Amino acid sequence: MRGPDEAILLLVNGLRTPSLDPFARWLSEWGLYVCLAVLPLRALITRTRRDAAQARDGALVYFLALFVAETVVKPLVARPRPTSVASLAAQLHVLGARPSAQSLSFPSGTATACAAVALYVWMSAGPKLGAPVALFAALVTLSRLYIGVHWPSDLLAGALLGAAVAWSVRRLDAWITRG
Repeated sequence: MRGPDEAILLLVNGLRTPSLDPFARWLSEWGLYVCLAVLPLRALITRTRRDAAQARDGALVYFLALFVAETVVKPLVARPRPTSVASLAAQLHVLGARPSAQSLSFPSGTATACAAVALYVWMSAGPKLGAPVALFAALVTLSRLYIGVHWPSDLLAGALLGAAVAWSVRRLDAWITRG
């Protein structure tokens, strides 16, 4: 055993059931985009400049978080996915296509982007909208363990990185608007 990372992955991945698989697969494949769509949908409904600006900045947070995770951090760390570890691959029940051996794992881009958007929504729109988005983002993130393609520490690091990006953009925006 590799320790807690492997134990948690196998525990969550072992919860797989035919009734949950379609939902988990949908979350894993599409949930990231649902998180991104929350603020633009709100802006379309309310048609206010404030909500339009938050949608713009939310998109910036999303894409900046993905860029930092996928283009900067992943190549530096170069951690293989659990599916690339021979001793573990046979124990995993991967839902969907198995990632290639070259696919890197740390940090999870999905967790990074979802956490970034969730925190940004919470900070800019408040808990009434932020809490459901955060809950949905957590489900999307956990689906990556359920389907067997990430280590738990990939998800935790991604969530922390995403939160840092969201907080930084929010602070920068506050500094710019102050004058």
